[in-house]
Amino acid sequence: MSAIAVISAANPRRILRARAWLEGRVLAEEVLIVGASLDAANELTRSVAEERGAAFGWHRLTLPRLAAVLAAPLLAERKLVPLSRLGSEAIIARVVHGLKTQQRLGRYQPVADTPGFPRAIAAVIAELRLDGLPADALSKVAPDLVLLIEAYDAELAHAGLTDWPGVLGFATEAASSHGGVQRLVGLPMLLLDVPITNEAELAFVGALSVAAPDTLATVPAADQPTLARIRGALHWEIKDLDESSKTEDGVGAANTGTLARLQRQLFNDDTTVPHAPPDNEVEVFSAPGEGRECVEIARRVLALARNGIPFDRIAVLLRSPQAYRAYLEEAFARAGIPAHFTRGAVRPDPAGRAFYALLKCAAEGLSARRFAEYLSLGQVPDATPSGAPPEAIARGDRWVAPDPELVPHFSTEVVDEPAQPPETDILISDSDEPPARDGQLRAPRRWERLLVEAAVIGGRERWRRRVDGLANELRLRLTELADEDETQAATLARTLKDLSAFAGYALPLIDNLDSLPATADWGEWLDRLGGLATRALKQPDRVLAVLVELAPMAPVGPVTLTEILMVLEGLLLGAAAPPPPQRYGKIFVGPIDAARGLSFDAVLVPGLAEKMFPRKIAEEPILLDAMREQMSGGLATNSNRLEGERLALALVAGAAERRICFSYPRIDLDQARPRVPSFYALETIRAAEGRLPDFSELARRAETATTARLGWPAPSDPSEAIDEAEHDLAILDQLAALPEESAGAARYLVTANPWLARALRARYQRWSRAWTSADGLTSRSDAVRAVMARHTLGVRSYSPTALQNYARCPYRFFLKAIHGLAPREMPEAIDELDPLQRGSLIHDVQFELFAHLQRENLLPVRPGNLDRARQKLDAVMAEVAARYRDDLAPAIDRVWEDGIAAIRADLREWLRRASEDNSGYVPWHFELSFGLEHRPERHQADPQSVPGAVNLDCGIQLRGSIDLVERHPGGQVRVTDHKTGKADGKQGQLIDGGKSLQPLLYALATEKLFTSVANVTSGRLYFCTSTGGFAEHVVSLSDRARGAACQVAEAVGEAVSQPFLPAAPDKGECDLCDYRAVCGPHEERRTARKPQGNLELLLAVRALP
Repeated sequence: MSAIAVISAANPRRILRARAWLEGRVLAEEVLIVGASLDAANELTRSVAEERGAAFGWHRLTLPRLAAVLAAPLLAERKLVPLSRLGSEAIIARVVHGLKTQQRLGRYQPVADTPGFPRAIAAVIAELRLDGLPADALSKVAPDLVLLIEAYDAELAHAGLTDWPGVLGFATEAASSHGGVQRLVGLPMLLLDVPITNEAELAFVGALSVAAPDTLATVPAADQPTLARIRGALHWEIKDLDESSKTEDGVGAANTGTLARLQRQLFNDDTTVPHAPPDNEVEVFSAPGEGRECVEIARRVLALARNGIPFDRIAVLLRSPQAYRAYLEEAFARAGIPAHFTRGAVRPDPAGRAFYALLKCAAEGLSARRFAEYLSLGQVPDATPSGAPPEAIARGDRWVAPDPELVPHFSTEVVDEPAQPPETDILISDSDEPPARDGQLRAPRRWERLLVEAAVIGGRERWRRRVDGLANELRLRLTELADEDETQAATLARTLKDLSAFAGYALPLIDNLDSLPATADWGEWLDRLGGLATRALKQPDRVLAVLVELAPMAPVGPVTLTEILMVLEGLLLGAAAPPPPQRYGKIFVGPIDAARGLSFDAVLVPGLAEKMFPRKIAEEPILLDAMREQMSGGLATNSNRLEGERLALALVAGAAERRICFSYPRIDLDQARPRVPSFYALETIRAAEGRLPDFSELARRAETATTARLGWPAPSDPSEAIDEAEHDLAILDQLAALPEESAGAARYLVTANPWLARALRARYQRWSRAWTSADGLTSRSDAVRAVMARHTLGVRSYSPTALQNYARCPYRFFLKAIHGLAPREMPEAIDELDPLQRGSLIHDVQFELFAHLQRENLLPVRPGNLDRARQKLDAVMAEVAARYRDDLAPAIDRVWEDGIAAIRADLREWLRRASEDNSGYVPWHFELSFGLEHRPERHQADPQSVPGAVNLDCGIQLRGSIDLVERHPGGQVRVTDHKTGKADGKQGQLIDGGKSLQPLLYALATEKLFTSVANVTSGRLYFCTSTGGFAEHVVSLSDRARGAACQVAEAVGEAVSQPFLPAAPDKGECDLCDYRAVCGPHEERRTARKPQGNLELLLAVRALP
């Protein structure tokens, strides 16, 4: 038996030696090739086959795959099932729960309920089992851990399971067998950069090498843990390729560049490194943030490709894959660079996300928002003929094979969903059409709108009550409209049909979610969740596979749904998608260990910043280093972890043949603070050039190696751009520094990109000194005039609030009153009443209180009947507050109760002040509405309300609802509009520049409504809460006030009829505007540049007191 280990700091030397060994084998001889990765083994055999020709019998595997293959017969013979990582953690969780219940966890008892504890214990137990430490050695140091291991072993034996250390043990047993039943045992064996990290792997490799007639192992020179095990236990002959003649293996003796020096001298403190000038073989650069760093990497990849290096001879090796993967994907996609990610990709799993949304719906009190999220993902199964979701599959038919993890497994299903026909609002068929088919709802957009209209926030009873209430409301409105408006009646009929389908499908699922237990053991949860998945998902297999993995946790409990979600979240939201089977023609992107056994012409290594590479070294909390050092064995300590970081840097240096480029982000954009290069960056310069720069020198050198700037995401040279956007920005950057003769040089941009051209023209028009179509509605074409003719003051009605918006900003008036645009609504449980909800509640209480007091002849309220009026107020307040509580579903009872108590106190004070009013006015009408027929605002109204709008003498058709009309015994009438906010009226105010029209316009409307029976003298704003100080602001119905109304009507009428409704806000109006996202924040500045003559009427209104 011959066993040799060859070492070198450079991957190409080791690979050449492995090639020579393979080329020396007899034709058609069976050979076992064990690679650090399957890519490494495949690449080596392909390179040999390219020169030597086809080969047969070359078995290529990784060490885990080989172990799984060899152990399989023994596992089957002994009726054992290999356990996945997740299954192992589930067993540990079960063990921890049992021991905690018995108070036997010792020092681990206080932390046993923390979410990460079972995972941490599982990792430590796996490490101990892999190193084969005897129980007596552990019992002296960590007796509490021994108890956990014994219980874990007992659970495995009872369930007929074995974990990864057990699989390795069976594989070693199979390799040591002399029966010859294993075909792969006894073949010449090549170990290509395979790390030996523990005693179990060492025993397995040793058994394989004993049976093999010839063994060659290649080992990176910096992999001291593997070399130590080979020397100490296997006693193989070790040859250092770097010490032999540099021409013996074909590597040029003259290779003395900085890359070769880096590979030889990295972390070599024993020799003095002679000084060498820098060259382009080793480079360090920085960029502002990880995203820009990846863009610069893409730029260098393109430059390397232009210099003749194929994409598949370039690698990007990551020490922090999670931090860089998304950035690299985006940068390479922008640059059109094909990339091969060795770990595949984790894509969102629609079925898992839909199921997670359903569970969150249950956890959040049957949240309508979460249920809408479930519906939106298109994972609902076909409905039954009755419109209900399908019944749950029987428990025995739900079993799905769990994902095996002994060999990395990726989902082979197509990630993208099949294309669905576009949704329309056209009713396709009659009510016998099921509400869901092929995972798509018949009208999901309308279903979401129904959730909003029904105000279904949460709670099972509320779901049914609100859906039924909306159905009754729709039927009532349909009855009212049946003979008046066929179009609107048809719309209501369709909505009612959609609501019926929605209720038939959604409410059974809501019942399912509501029936989930508050607490239960894992076994009951898994059973209930499995049934829910088969009922609520069209493709539940992956969710069922996750639940099957967790079956060993069945006895653990009781646990809540929140705890269930903590375990399931990471498992449900994403699914692994495999990488393409071939990496050729693509950039190699992977973790550093993936470079073992591979070499590349150029290697790029991002993330060489402090705490990123090297990573922050920390002790393992379950078994501290002091305890590990007391046990004989190879358990990892901080010194070993530090060696691992050094090995990672050596591996990336050894993988490069011609160039290597290190980089780091010089700014942490998330924390808005600078980053510094790690001392590993200093070490690369020391090893390559023979001198050690300080941090400031290295930072300056790295920053000047690239032109990346945070404020301008483009290179200084357009030819170096990775995509069209960068190229165009680079051109613009150059043109900005050129004299005016360069005008027109960037015209190609507006011809190449019509969207950019439109955006630039609109921006120019908005900032120009003339009014243009980009400033709002300024077109006066016949078509626009014809449309706006339907919105003139003489044709349609407006509310005072809508007319007030004209003075605030004409464009706001246009968007809200003409287009009817409003922010998207989604019912949610509130924390506290917002001002609008508070005002609505107070108005409702006042209306119902006045109605009660009028029926019982308690108006006006005077000190003599104040106590009875207060009793009525308290009763009405309780009734209205209960109704609002049901509508708004407050999240925090105490906050809600405090808010209601404050409102009650305000209303009691308002009522007391009303009893002391000596003006002689008596409440006459309340919530007197006009022009609100068939509108949702007309939920309550005075009997004297009229359906049509009121035509004022100034030309306005007014609609609205007056809070209170009071009459004096002398015949005078006063109109009151109650306000619940802060008092903002000014002395002598009429309309406040057009922003306060209710007192004046409502007084004029009342005058029209009661021409023959009343003398309306004034309108007033009464601030009826402590917030407004119970102040009042009275507007007398004088000639001056009537003239102000005419002036407002003239300005609005002219603006609508011309039409001319630009974005011309009054000062400060943009700050809280709902349409700021439409216009942007600079409308006041833009308006100031425009001709003010066009705004003459508007400015005149704003000048009114």
